[in-house]
Amino acid sequence: MPPADVTTGELAVVRPRADEDLPALVEVLAQVHERDRYPIMRSNVRAGWLTEPDGPAWVAERDGVVVGQVALQHGADPVSATALGVDPAEALTLSRFFVAPAARGSGAARALLDTVEAYARGAGRSLALEAVGHSVAARALYAARGWTPLGSYEARWFGDDGPAFDAYRFVLPLQPAEPAVGP
Repeated sequence: MPPADVTTGELAVVRPRADEDLPALVEVLAQVHERDRYPIMRSNVRAGWLTEPDGPAWVAERDGVVVGQVALQHGADPVSATALGVDPAEALTLSRFFVAPAARGSGAARALLDTVEAYARGAGRSLALEAVGHSVAARALYAARGWTPLGSYEARWFGDDGPAFDAYRFVLPLQPAEPAVGP
């Protein structure tokens, strides 16, 4: 049985991210950027961008090779927090979530999301996220997992003079952990 801080997926193992994972994650992120334009700016394909969120982060491995990551940021944007019925500081935002193109369909994305959702339940926090409009598969994944779509808006993540993007907000209200059943 894996240690308590490791979750297993169909063909993926999820564990907390370590600094030693960053070079491999940057390589995977470069593949994702080339295929999916995530992150939007090529200049964000770097270790510093991956480690910006202030919450915990996990990686997915297949056969000992890092194939993806998910991280959490403390807090949520005001629109998502209002939809969740919480103060923005009481929620968590899913961030820096990606899986190598070659590992898609392996269960890695599902295992990463399972880990984040279990962490949030254990912490008593609801979740929020934003996805760019061109990430159709990602938006379908969130909806299929029960995340509530809040609609789209024009994102100006790069300032008023920078490019604008269609972005979609999703939230996952807190669902308390099931109580332990036992004698």
